[in-house]
Order: sequence, then C-alpha cells, then structure tokens
Amino acid sequence: MKKITLFIFISLNFSCFEKQVIDISLLNGYWEIQSVKQDNKLLKTYPFSGIVDYFEIENGKGLRKKVMPKIDGKFEASLHKIDFNIFQKNGKTTIEYIDKNNTFTETIVKLDSTELFITNKENYIYHYKAYEKLKFD
Repeated sequence: MKKITLFIFISLNFSCFEKQVIDISLLNGYWEIQSVKQDNKLLKTYPFSGIVDYFEIENGKGLRKKVMPKIDGKFEASLHKIDFNIFQKNGKTTIEYIDKNNTFTETIVKLDSTELFITNKENYIYHYKAYEKLKFD
C-alpha cells in the first residue's frame, strides 16, 4: 500500500510541473518594460519608459536593441545592440547573448502575445508588455 501511495504522490507532483512550450516567434517585435522583481520583492515599476526593447529572431539567432518611440510612430534606434542565440532545452527557453568577449544568459519564464517575463542568474524577473504605439487624439 505504501508503494502505491508513493507512486500516486510522485505522479501528481510531476503532473503539476508540466513544462510549458514557448512559441519564441512571439518574441519578435517591440517590448516595453513594466517592472523588475527579485526574490518576490518589487524593485521598480516603470509607469512610462522612453526606451523600448526590440527583438528580432530568425533560425535560432537574433538581435536585441534599444529604440526610442517618436511621435510620428517611427523609432529612433540607439547604438546599443546585442546579438543572441535562442534555444529550448529541458523545458527551458534560454537566450544566450554574445557581447564581444562576454556571454550571458537569460531565461524566458512566460511569453505570449501581450506579456514577456525574463529572468537571469541573479534572480531578477523583468516583466514586459507588448509595446503599443503612442496615440494622440
């Protein structure tokens, strides 16, 4: 009886931790930062950010750059650009950035058409929302 109970307990625990498959194509586009947390503590919120992150991915390779929205709906690109590789392994979606002689990684925790959550090795969680163009009535 103990073996059956143990088997059921283990089965239920593993079923609760289903690995989420992330559609990395949803990362393409413009993302506006909303907040930063670390260890479940809110460190900073961004009611408005004048800089937006732009991601472009093709065949597992991509680039990320900072852009500034302009009133006419276009963007002014900054000089800050970083290339990356993106891959899925063991249920995790990892972005490996290549910056001259340095590489570092981030993990996509959640990604859909409206929200993006990314974490790093310092346990910072960056919450983004899909960028919406400025509207002036």
